[in-house]
Formats: sequence, structure tokens, C-alpha cells
Amino acid sequence: MNEEDLLEYSIYHWVFGGDYALPGLDNHGFVNPNFFYDYPQKSDYETFLGLFESIKHDPCLNDDKGLLLCSGGVDSSLLACFRNQTLIESSQRLIHTSYVGHNNNDLGKFVNVLEACPSDSYVLSIDSKRYLSGIEFLSMHKFYQNTYAPTLAFALKSIAPENFSSLITGSGPDELFYGMEKYSWDKFENLSNKPIAQALELLDPSYNFQCYSKLLNAQGLELLKNVQLKRRRLYESIAELEMNIFDSQRILAYATVTAQHMQLFNKIGQIFELEHKAPYLNSQLVRLALTTPLLELVELGHNKRVEIGKKYLKRCLSQYMSESHVYGKKIGFHAPTTEFIFEYSKKFLMRNIDYLPYWLSKDKTIREINLRFEVGVELTDYFLYSLINVIKHQMGKSYDC
Repeated sequence: MNEEDLLEYSIYHWVFGGDYALPGLDNHGFVNPNFFYDYPQKSDYETFLGLFESIKHDPCLNDDKGLLLCSGGVDSSLLACFRNQTLIESSQRLIHTSYVGHNNNDLGKFVNVLEACPSDSYVLSIDSKRYLSGIEFLSMHKFYQNTYAPTLAFALKSIAPENFSSLITGSGPDELFYGMEKYSWDKFENLSNKPIAQALELLDPSYNFQCYSKLLNAQGLELLKNVQLKRRRLYESIAELEMNIFDSQRILAYATVTAQHMQLFNKIGQIFELEHKAPYLNSQLVRLALTTPLLELVELGHNKRVEIGKKYLKRCLSQYMSESHVYGKKIGFHAPTTEFIFEYSKKFLMRNIDYLPYWLSKDKTIREINLRFEVGVELTDYFLYSLINVIKHQMGKSYDC
């Protein structure tokens, strides 16, 4: 990564750009307007069901050497049910990650999947030591990504990955059938009167912007302008599709969140010589979902929470699993990152503070680090995780010289 990319990674957990073989994106990661030519179109459950059922015939679901990353949520549960039908002569292989001593676990939902689809399964329990070993492993491979990446890296290096040919994930439906899932429906409604590009900038998940923007020196502020300019071009290209905010934010999620996940799974799979497969992200399903108005794809109800999404996917899964599983709340792959790195981070950061990139103020950064270890300080971003990876990146550059 160059310095501009490193700053972008610091704030967004990845660097925008590249299509990662995602339908509807060009080589630079921007939307291809021709892909969305038939927006808005009317669709119904039967149309989507046909495409869901066609996923059963995806070659990766018929490969007994494929390893399915299964959280127990709707997306991976349905893939497990499909594979359970297609792999007649052998059991499928599932991998699940959970966190020791933490409530960010979906083990109960994963057990539901095993009851419906008996499988050969790996359940990796991750504690702070194992999480940190994942960070170290990825830094050795010069790959820096979001807070789930160390979990997946540790899990795969623990299970003899050479026995598998591919890593299968349920990537895509969160963004295709809802969008920026960290926000409730009310958030989109409140932005509906703003210009689309301006609204999208407010929605783009800049996890650590507030913190880093305070620590940048004059050179850093110039780099930040370039980073923001590049991402504004994305917002403007989406605005040119002339969709409302509800559908525009899905395109933003697809071009950023889905693309980030594809980079994560593609690269970590490559490290372990596994080809990443994402069956939901085929061209037909992506186009149908993103050109069908979001209002047709959600059960809006009275609470307008994130769980209103994936209406048709849930209906399909209900053919295979109980409604309590299908409609029950799921946590997902959310690592307790701050808790896991807390003791390690201050010692590491202070010992290696001279590896800060030139665009950060050293004095301000030291004050910010110390502030985060004061009693009662709320930690609502991923600054410490990000800064550890930034410094490891800089240390790697030093070793290369």
C-alpha cells in the first residue's frame, strides 16, 4: 500500500478499487450503469425462488472438498441445506468460529444447522491469544483487512486446509436484500430528501474517521482530501443511476461492503490455496435483486430494524428449517476486537511508536492512545486495531528495505 492507501485502510478497513469478479462493477470498482438498465422492475417470490434453487447446481456445492463457512445465519444455513441435498454420497464440511467468554456467538444457531444437516464440522474457539496470532499471521503475509480477518486466518491455519479445494461463503445477501445493514430503515428515511451523493457519503462506513481526522498533520490532511475525493466519485456514479436513497444505499453497500468481503475471503483463501466461492453473487441474482425496489424485498413491519431484510430468502429457508431459526436474531461474525487486543495494544503501540507513518502527529497519537486506557472511556471505533495494523505495515516496509 502507498501512503494514501494506508490512510484509506486506516479509516475504512480496506482500500476501494477493483471489481473482485462482482457483477455490475467495472475494473476500478465503480458501478457499470448498463448492468442496472432495467431498474425498477417488478419481481415476485417465484422468480427469486427459481434463482435460489438454481444455486443448488453451483459446482462448488457439489464438491465434497469444499469447506462452507457457516455462521448459522439465513445465508449460510440455506447453502448448508442445499449441499445436504446435493452431496448424496458424502457429508459436507462446515467451519464455524466462536469467541471464548463472550456473548458474540451464534453456536445455538449453528447447532440448529447441524440438526437439520448432519455434517463434518470444525468449531474454532477464539480467545485473545488466538486472535492476536491471526493478526500476526496476516501481517506476515502483508494483508490487512477488517476485524474478522484474524479470526478467519487463525481458524483456517488450525484445520489442515490442504484437505480442501475451496472456501464457500454466503457473501452477498445482506447487501443485496437490505444494504447498509448497520443502519435501521429510519436512517434511510431521514436522508431521503438529501441529494443522493451527499446522503451516501453520510452512510459510507468510515469506522475510524472521527479519530484519525484529529491526528493528521498537514500532509495527512492532504492525503485525506484525495481519499475522500476518490470515494465521492463512487457516490456520484451511484447517484447517476437515478435510484432513490433506499436502492442507492444498496448499491453503495454492494460496491463497498460486499467488495471488501470478497477481497477478504479471496485473499485469505489464496493464502491457504483455497479458491473462494460465493454462490449468491452470480450475475442473474445480483441484477434481479439490485434492480428490484427494496420495498418489495423487506417485511417493513412496525419496528423497521435490520432483520426486516431478506424476505424471500427467509421464505425459501423456511422449507428446510424451523421458523424460530429462520426469523430468530443472529449476531454474525462480530469479533470482540477491542476486548481481545486491549492489554496487548498499549504495550505494542508505545514500544513501536516510531513506526508511525509520517502523516500522523506523534504527540497527538500518543495522547489518543493514553486516553483510551483511562477508566470509563467508551471505545466505539476500531482505532487501536487499525493502528496496530498500520504500524505492522510500516515495520514490514522497514524490514523490506
